[in-house]
Amino acid sequence: MRLCLITWFVLIVTATSFGSEGFQLGLVDLQKALQTVDAGKNAKKSLEKEVTTKRTELEKRQNELQKEAEGFEKKSALLNDAAKTKKQQELQKKFMELQKEAAESQMDLQKRERELTKPIIDELRTVIENLGKEKGITLILEKNEGAVLYSHGAEDLTEQVIEKFNSKKSGKKSN
Repeated sequence: MRLCLITWFVLIVTATSFGSEGFQLGLVDLQKALQTVDAGKNAKKSLEKEVTTKRTELEKRQNELQKEAEGFEKKSALLNDAAKTKKQQELQKKFMELQKEAAESQMDLQKRERELTKPIIDELRTVIENLGKEKGITLILEKNEGAVLYSHGAEDLTEQVIEKFNSKKSGKKSN
């Protein structure tokens, strides 16, 4: 928080020293750009496919385990106490293993998401930097981060970033 306040103080001092004509502020909604560019859409589709596959697999195992538990409930009256206890512990262990696997799968999918989106975000940042230089913009801020307190008159460059990113990608494919 302290760093944010110091940064804003520096920005205000810098902005007033440039004068109102020399300081241009631009905004980019990086999440919107990531979700809208073709590469981002493809990454999202790929990740959704992985999520669906993993979810289906886990649900199948959960259903099998549930059926096993229901079967045990039906047969438990016929078992002695030692056999009941052993089977209950076995089922409990299987449920815990399934929960652990589900948590690990969630972490793996989050890691996979980062792997898929990091190169796209890095490229978007390059496009943003180049667009800022091209348009003579002094400062471009991420639109949805808490750092933007007031943005009257700031130009939203998200759509232009998306167009330039996609045209850059389509230009590479045609070569």
